[in-house]
Amino acid sequence: MIDSAILMRESRAGANAWARSSRAMIWLVLIIGIALSPLADFLSIYKLNGQVGGDMGARYSLFVRGAMVAGLIAVMLSSGRVRISNWRICLLALLSVVMSCVSLVVDEMTVGEFVEEAIVIAKVFSLFVYFAAFSELKDAQLEKVEALMRVTLVVYALAILAGAIFSIDIFRSYRGDTQIRAGYKGIIYAQNEASALLLSGLALAYFHIVRNGWNAKRIAFVAMLITASSLLGTKSALVASFGVIAAYSYARYGAVKASVRLAVVVAAMLVMAFVVYCFVPSVQQALDLSIQYFSYQSDHAGGGRIATVLMSGRNVKFSNVWDDLASRDFLPLLTGGYPSVRYLIEMDGPDLALIMGIPIFCLYVLDVCKLYVRPGKGQVALYGKYFFVLLMIIACSAGHVLTSAIVAPYLAVIAVLIRRWFDEECGVNSARR
Repeated sequence: MIDSAILMRESRAGANAWARSSRAMIWLVLIIGIALSPLADFLSIYKLNGQVGGDMGARYSLFVRGAMVAGLIAVMLSSGRVRISNWRICLLALLSVVMSCVSLVVDEMTVGEFVEEAIVIAKVFSLFVYFAAFSELKDAQLEKVEALMRVTLVVYALAILAGAIFSIDIFRSYRGDTQIRAGYKGIIYAQNEASALLLSGLALAYFHIVRNGWNAKRIAFVAMLITASSLLGTKSALVASFGVIAAYSYARYGAVKASVRLAVVVAAMLVMAFVVYCFVPSVQQALDLSIQYFSYQSDHAGGGRIATVLMSGRNVKFSNVWDDLASRDFLPLLTGGYPSVRYLIEMDGPDLALIMGIPIFCLYVLDVCKLYVRPGKGQVALYGKYFFVLLMIIACSAGHVLTSAIVAPYLAVIAVLIRRWFDEECGVNSARR
């Protein structure tokens, strides 16, 4: 009996030591990967000279984040700390890849398109890998990783500000003869990914404010991210910024007070924008350039010009893909495997439904919903629900949110904080101290 008890204690001690070692490895992989990400992003746009697309050898960003995800998977598999729900999500990802394999064999998908589509699937499901990894960390470890993530957000925002102040060509959002409009994306690969990143950064900042209130650092952080969003030149960045403010307001103050506050915020922003436009020549020139661009697009859009301008032509792309689906009897909507990378609609919902098939895509969205939506009407639960709605609206209209490797870790850390802070709000004891 005594020997048995000793063996059990030794076994538990060994298991605890292995768990601590696994958490330390996960923490180390996250710290290194997140710290290297801004440098990899800069090297990517420098190699590509600010263009989007091109040489695979220039995608340092993809290599760094791919190595980080692979490292996290390896550590979690070796530790044996993989839940059944994680295996189910892995099965969904595997089925998506299998259907792309079928398309490669029996359809006209090329090997290059298959590789690109497999990369998209990996990026889409990396959100759950990051969530599982962050969930393993103790609170102190998570706080250190999150602090580093806030530093990287400051780096991305400062790059956008520097691009606008010093007119850095490779930091521009739009380049070329057909994209004459204002905006700077900084060191991020594409402007829509920059919009999604600033959305997640603002959401993270305001979530801390929901829980802990305002202070000087949080005010400066939010102001920097909102300023960077306004300099991107994308419609989605402005909508996302206002959406995060709305989610915070309705979660913190309720419907009536929040509506009044939002009306005041909108009025103040309009007045400020008008004053800046009137007295800052560079802003006036930039805005006039964008107005001219949208006027040109409206004049040449043909039918449905308002929708075409608002959606940046995504409705036209959707129509073209729909015609191609009709020639295939709409089978890819059920099975997936459609070569979306050949002609992206740039709306995450339709693109992912075609890659995965609607049944798998619905299960995927349900799993994403579970990350952010908690029961009840507390401030944390309400903020999580509102953020999920905003996230899906931006993803299914502007795109480059769920399919972005850059954004995934920031979305994952928000989900983990929602779960932990919700438990604290409900008085549930945490074992992550």
